[in-house]
Amino acid sequence: MPTQLERKLTTILCADVAGYSRLMEQDEVGTLQSLKKAREIIIEEIETHAGRLINMVGDAVIADFASVVNAVHCSVAVQNKLQEHRQRQTNEVPLSFRIGLNLGDVIIEGDDIFGDGVNIAARLESLAPQNGVCISGTVYDHVKGKFPMGFNFLGEKKVKNIEEAISVYSLELNSPQQDAGREAPATPTFSDNEMDFTAGEEIQLRKQVKRQANFYRRAMMTGSVILFLFLINILSSPGYLWFIWPALPMLLILALDAMRVFGKGHFASDWEDRKLSELKNRKRRHKQ
Repeated sequence: MPTQLERKLTTILCADVAGYSRLMEQDEVGTLQSLKKAREIIIEEIETHAGRLINMVGDAVIADFASVVNAVHCSVAVQNKLQEHRQRQTNEVPLSFRIGLNLGDVIIEGDDIFGDGVNIAARLESLAPQNGVCISGTVYDHVKGKFPMGFNFLGEKKVKNIEEAISVYSLELNSPQQDAGREAPATPTFSDNEMDFTAGEEIQLRKQVKRQANFYRRAMMTGSVILFLFLINILSSPGYLWFIWPALPMLLILALDAMRVFGKGHFASDWEDRKLSELKNRKRRHKQ
């Protein structure tokens, strides 16, 4: 009988150095010394915020936290401490870390953890800007309203080896920060796009945006099929436009679909993000 795997729900922190290979090529010894000092700072903050260091491979650091709030506090504190260190130690090779945070279910094996929860945190880290932090939607749902900084919604991102798109937020680390060792104030100063929404409302808005985005994709597919039929028609029997007959029901179905989902938009890659922002602003005005 196979042994049952031990699992747990935890907040995973993944961090690594932006451009590490290039820095090592330019100054191997100096980069390694800077990495050692940066690791000391990161490990100290992980321990201060009740986290557990999982492993350090190359320039990467992986840790987990029982508390989602503590994990975000730790990420902010790490970036602040690293920035202070870079400003003091101008003779060192400057290292810029990126941090990703995800709340997910993981498999425990010894002192290590595995699974999609870890993989998503690693993908979020790769999406983060230099000296920045990206969090998943699951983390955001637990920490919104608990920090005085802004959270910018970056959209639903498709990442490698993860089937479903991930809701991604970045932290506005340039906003006034709370002291990492104190509780955050109850009233946050979120960016305009993220104010006054419950988790349920956020989910409904996302569903609405996805329905409208899917309509535009279907419209493009229908147009492509009709164009293909038209080309076959012209090449095979230009005297009789038979392509109209299959095209008419397809266009009718598309028109009915448009009446159901109706929305304005564009085919730009950021349309979903802008549409979500528009819907939130409209809902906020109705609440006032």
